[in-house]
Amino acid sequence: RDMVVLFTDLVGFSGIAEGRPAAKLAALLNRHFGLLGAIIEQEGGTIDKYIGDSIMAFWGAPLDQEDRADRAVRSAQRIAQKLHVDNERRARKGLKPLRIRIGIHKGPALVGNIGAPGRVNYTLVGDTVNVAQRLEQFGHEVDDGIDDAIIVISEALAQALPPGMALIDCGERVFHGRTSAMRVFRVPMT
Repeated sequence: RDMVVLFTDLVGFSGIAEGRPAAKLAALLNRHFGLLGAIIEQEGGTIDKYIGDSIMAFWGAPLDQEDRADRAVRSAQRIAQKLHVDNERRARKGLKPLRIRIGIHKGPALVGNIGAPGRVNYTLVGDTVNVAQRLEQFGHEVDDGIDDAIIVISEALAQALPPGMALIDCGERVFHGRTSAMRVFRVPMT
């Protein structure tokens, strides 16, 4: 199926986790995932899994959503806004802000029940998933250290968005494990 895949990752999570009691770290992650997960689900996304401090989500299955690209980007923008508001709350409590990177890609993926006997998950596999994660990681290279969220998308996703959306062209990149270059864009914070 043609899918849209989104990855999030907390910036500097190793430093956040260092020396923090496990229960406090779990509470922080659960609150963070609750904020992000609610928005993803409101935009019709499916949370595939939590991977450490990251979320993998997708649009386009089990229902075929014609506006899946728009939903995913709107979700990322809403996450950025929600994180900004939550960081204001954290600042009032004397806590450091949380920042995230988000990568989003659109393309073909195998979707279905995948796993081994006794542990099967409804999930996605394929290059589209890998590219979405590489886009999230690329966010580190364009992180200005200011914005609460760095949203990076592929050209394939950009082409599926409504015309006129403001994007910052980050040029072409060849990501780890790939041989061909792809054009990458950053979604500016509004």
